[in-house]
Amino acid sequence: MADVGGRMKFDQCLFGYDDGHRLLASSLPLGSETSHLTELSDLAPGTIFNQSEGYWTGLPVPAIGRYVLMRTWPAPEMSRPGCVWTHALLLEPALLESIEDLSVLQAFAIRPSGLVDKDRYREQLTIDVNHLVHIPELIDNNVVERLLLSLYAAGGTSVEVDSPGQLDGPLFAVWSQQWPRLRRNLRFQTAASRAPRSTGSIRFDVTAELIQTSTGSRSCVKGAPWLVTAALDVQDGTAGALRPFLWRYGRDVRRQRGSFLPLVEIRNIDIGGVHDSGKRLIEIVTESFSTSDDAKSLKQDLVDGNLAPIVQPQLLGLVLSDSGNTVFPMPTHSGISKLADLWPDRREEMLSLVEITVDTADPIGKSVFDLLTGGTQESLIWLLTHASFPVRKRIVRVTPKLLLEDWALDLESPALAELLPLIPDELAGVDALLAKLLHLNDHALAKVAFEHFPAVTAGQILMATGVAGHRVADAWWHKLKQRPAVMLQSNVLRYVDRTSQLYAVAELLGWLTSDVALAGPSLWISTFRNASNDLPEEKSDRLNCFLIAVALSSGDSSGAGLVETLFDVIHDRLLKSQLSDTARDILEGLLPDVGWFRGWDIALRFRLAIAKAYVRFRWSPQSYAKLSATRKGRIMLADAALDVPGGKLYAEAVGI
Repeated sequence: MADVGGRMKFDQCLFGYDDGHRLLASSLPLGSETSHLTELSDLAPGTIFNQSEGYWTGLPVPAIGRYVLMRTWPAPEMSRPGCVWTHALLLEPALLESIEDLSVLQAFAIRPSGLVDKDRYREQLTIDVNHLVHIPELIDNNVVERLLLSLYAAGGTSVEVDSPGQLDGPLFAVWSQQWPRLRRNLRFQTAASRAPRSTGSIRFDVTAELIQTSTGSRSCVKGAPWLVTAALDVQDGTAGALRPFLWRYGRDVRRQRGSFLPLVEIRNIDIGGVHDSGKRLIEIVTESFSTSDDAKSLKQDLVDGNLAPIVQPQLLGLVLSDSGNTVFPMPTHSGISKLADLWPDRREEMLSLVEITVDTADPIGKSVFDLLTGGTQESLIWLLTHASFPVRKRIVRVTPKLLLEDWALDLESPALAELLPLIPDELAGVDALLAKLLHLNDHALAKVAFEHFPAVTAGQILMATGVAGHRVADAWWHKLKQRPAVMLQSNVLRYVDRTSQLYAVAELLGWLTSDVALAGPSLWISTFRNASNDLPEEKSDRLNCFLIAVALSSGDSSGAGLVETLFDVIHDRLLKSQLSDTARDILEGLLPDVGWFRGWDIALRFRLAIAKAYVRFRWSPQSYAKLSATRKGRIMLADAALDVPGGKLYAEAVGI
């Protein structure tokens, strides 16, 4: 075949009767195929012409590198009955790919006017491609469907027709629908006979059989969806939407005709599939294209969501689940990116993919997980609410701030208890989250909070103490009482801004324990000085005495500051005998014994205890001089200092 200046040339030959049926002329040597083609060009056994002008035969002939398309006409003008003329077009296989509508080839077949006309068949046939015009004809859809069934489903070669020639139009239309490799290998003969006939050494894919007039024309059986789709595409001709699909994905299938039906079914899923079509599509592909190198482009486009995107999540679930998949390839990164568009409509399937890939070491699986857990806050919150703990764990580690949102309160307590440890303790907002959890009477949740955020949890409990509308459930108080030492930290007491909170801390600590004394007064002094007093007198007295006791027990230099702040308050209450018994009980163990005669004077004993502490701990004399704002008080302090060995310096500092 040559294409020069819009003119196409290809070889041809002519068969007919001349002292026997023989090859009469050819533009191409046929060699050993001469006898074979001569046999095919002769009248097919049982052929009935009636009003038909002839029939078509087509088949590949690899030995001469051509596809042979024959047109056979009856030759009643010849002396011997049963003679025929056959014009054979010797087409290079590439031609079958370059012509969209193969029915135009019918115009190239030329019946000779007699033996004298045979010489023109010795030269190549020249066609002006600019004048190739397809003349639309009405194609019998019943015959089209019978032909499709015969080729791709029924397994037989015989197609029923009502009259000779009825198969010609449908045959060329169906042939045009096929992709190149199918076209090049189609073997057909449209000669009509009354019964299935032997075709000699050639096995045709399509033959024609006349329906008996006594039974009438058989109506076409209602077709399956694939059949309806294929038949509609045949009727649409070159404008059909199915054939580009077939040409694209038929190019690398291993089986040819056997792939047509599954490809059409996949096309139907592509254009009209629903969410649960994935199972059927997987069945089609695994049954029809069972090896990894079969239909590779089709499979790649499926897993990448370029084809039948509605089933991509299910396909990826199979590919990534380690369930023995050997059929589908891995998706590309661009294919994976399409999953992002499926939120939120397909979130259940997205969740399934996330669960499959959460622990995968495969780079593609990791890409899927990262994509699906890197979306909007809405999608991540949904995953955290519905996913397994391994998934939640991965998400929170990457985006811990998610748990600080109000939605986290909707999680079941066990789930929240699992996720809390994943939040970095330095993350801003943890305190606010814990504050929102204090009303939940859940011991497991409280335990986890104290294990991972002890200071913040204790601080939030203290902040909620005594605040209207802030209820702390018993579980949290219980856990706090089990960990009293956590409150002996400056980062806990920073949450305190009222004396009632300090009182609660002292009470939880058991008041003046060895641990409290060891912690010293520096822990309390700044907090106490900045706290607003919201305690009744009795509790206020007790807290004040507790703080003085801490100062006198530890000996730390910061204790002098607490004594300076509280001496006058407590001393005045003692002088007036107004100090509560519970407050005096805290001081009792620290007050010196002055004998039974003066033992009743608690104020004296208190002054002596203070003077001894200053001497013993070598606190500043200037601090001692500041303890009382009244002259009477300073005189009493001077007398007390003089009664303590080494106290003269402090008595002098008072300046009385």
